[in-house]
Amino acid sequence: MARRPDHELTAHVRPDGYLDLSSRRTGKRHRCGPRGTTMWLALQRSDWQPELAADEIALRLGVDPDSIRCDIQAWLVHFREAGE
Repeated sequence: MARRPDHELTAHVRPDGYLDLSSRRTGKRHRCGPRGTTMWLALQRSDWQPELAADEIALRLGVDPDSIRCDIQAWLVHFREAGE
């Protein structure tokens, strides 16, 4: 099931490939490296469907989608636990 980010979450991709996420609701800020940025952008393009995002990334990188799915799920759990 797709779960969109909190509407008060702002995201900014920096020129160096890092993603800055900040929540006006919680005041928390996170910086993600290029790998997290890639996952964020793929999730956006796939309407926040982790399976579709993993398929997109795996196709681009020529890797097994299952390994990418695990990475995306772990990344999402991290942010859900952080309240983002």
